[in-house]
This record gives sequence, structure tokens and C-alpha cells, in this order.
Amino acid sequence: MTSPLDTTVCPRCEQSTVRVMTTSPVPGAWTMHVCDTCFYSYRSTEGPTATDPASFPQDWKVDPADIPGMLAMPPVPQRRG
Repeated sequence: MTSPLDTTVCPRCEQSTVRVMTTSPVPGAWTMHVCDTCFYSYRSTEGPTATDPASFPQDWKVDPADIPGMLAMPPVPQRRG
């Protein structure tokens, strides 16, 4: 038996700023959630590594305190040759 998806905590930044972004045109098929802190989005039908804060990969976690210092766009590397 699987536990219901906790949609109140973001799997990536673990803030309680998750809201419903949209839902499936087929009622009850899936719900799309988005975090207003780190902008991570995920569908309710994805696996625990994408939807569960406890199972989300540690290497992909985001500390909300680091977000203001993050680059909006990564620099473009120099052209080779």
C-alpha cells in the first residue's frame, strides 16, 4: 500500500509553498504542482524520487537561502577552435 502524496512540502527545497499549477483535462488523472520558492514542478503521477521530500535525491536539493545568489542563466562557454 502506498501512502498518499504529501503536496504541502516541496520535494526539492522542503518549503511549504507548494500549490496546484494545473490539473489533467481528464478528471483525477493527474495534478501538476509547483513550488513558489524554488519553482520546482512535478506531476502527482511521478515516482517518489520526484515527489517525496524524503526520497528526493540529496544532490538535487536546493537550500532556499542560496536561491537569491543563483545565476538566472549560466554563462555561455567560450567557443572552441
